[in-house]
Amino acid sequence: MSFFHQEPGQQSVCTTNIRRPGGGISGFRHVNNGASRVAVWAFPMTRVADIVLAKASMPAAYILANHRSAYLGETNHFGNRLTRHLADPTKRFAREAFVITGFPEPWPNKDPAIYLQYHLIEIAEAAGHVKLTNTLSPQTPIVPDNDRAVLERLLNDARLLLHDAGCRVLDSNFDSLCESGPGGPGEREIGSNDEMPMQIDVFASPPLGSELELDYTDLWARGYPAANGGFVVMAGSEVRAAVNASANPIVTTRREELAKAEALTLIHGLGDRLRLRVSVWFPSAAIAAKVVTGAHVNSKVWGRPSYPRPLLITTT
Repeated sequence: MSFFHQEPGQQSVCTTNIRRPGGGISGFRHVNNGASRVAVWAFPMTRVADIVLAKASMPAAYILANHRSAYLGETNHFGNRLTRHLADPTKRFAREAFVITGFPEPWPNKDPAIYLQYHLIEIAEAAGHVKLTNTLSPQTPIVPDNDRAVLERLLNDARLLLHDAGCRVLDSNFDSLCESGPGGPGEREIGSNDEMPMQIDVFASPPLGSELELDYTDLWARGYPAANGGFVVMAGSEVRAAVNASANPIVTTRREELAKAEALTLIHGLGDRLRLRVSVWFPSAAIAAKVVTGAHVNSKVWGRPSYPRPLLITTT
């Protein structure tokens, strides 16, 4: 199968080739074009074992996704890495994998994969079509000037091939699921009210039924809309230690203010998150979500608790 591309102001006309080595509709697809030095493998997560049998030992960047969430990674050996992800509870959401490799020859090292992961995360966060589940900031690529043009071309080609492979994490004609929540699409940006100072160590007393929980990876955080406006994140909530490079600078500023006020404390045995020692008032649920997650998210990550009442455990 081939797709013909002609987009004004974009790259030259190209034809995308989709090969189905196993036949069928929803199985393996190998997506490439003759003018590009990257290719994309697309396949259901249930077929990861077949990839390992095919000795997928090459460096790659990859996307694990369903219609609402995605994880973007890089590796020296994508067969082994995806096999480990199958056993990872935090990756159980994934239904399909999109793996970006060198073409027609594998990359000699994973430097291109590091570059692609870093910039694809930036593109995905800015697009907001799905919720990213990455809990660590990607490695910042070190790019010699002589290699920059080549890597930028790889990124542009990978983006096009991913779309042709069926990946809608970066580009989609549908409205973003993450941006369909309270406040509309613009809520992912920093609003004028969000520049207001937050209030540290406030009295927290959520009205009955108003308490919300954070739905972002496995962070545990609770909050509620304040009666006088704004949003209160309650003491005891977890705060992701890392801040994504694409996050608005105000996120880092607010984190520094919390640290200076000694409102954050380490969690024994966990290096990727901190504990909020006191309740904090934020001007909006959106800025509260950004500060807690260290990511470019909106208020839709706050939702009704999965278990609003204590679980009753009986023994016999």
